[in-house]
Amino acid sequence: MSPFRRERPPVCLGPLTSLPEDVPTRVATSPPVAILRHGDTVHVFEDRCPHAGAILSRGTLTNEHLTCPAHKATFELATGRSTGQLPCRPLHTYTSWLQDGLLYRSPTPRPTRKAQKSPCPNPTPTLDSP
Repeated sequence: MSPFRRERPPVCLGPLTSLPEDVPTRVATSPPVAILRHGDTVHVFEDRCPHAGAILSRGTLTNEHLTCPAHKATFELATGRSTGQLPCRPLHTYTSWLQDGLLYRSPTPRPTRKAQKSPCPNPTPTLDSP
């Protein structure tokens, strides 16, 4: 790493009061992220499904899991881990915090744990030959 490289500052996501509860909300940062306010907990994660690139903030929430609107891949909100029938890489998740009523996220995602499942399958079906 270059000694001249600067540390990237945190990213302000706006006032916490502007976020609806239990509804994934897209925020146009670089890269775009989805925020989910669930009680006193706020989850910040990438807003693209690693399987097919669908916008996850359009997905459905069930308890602590978010389901992709395109191919029904399911992700655990707290960790980003892929769950369910469709194995995929984990979502990039971000550390977030409140300061003076504003929500901030870290400039880089949390380190991901080594995936225990295989990489995302190809979204197009394949035919088996006899």
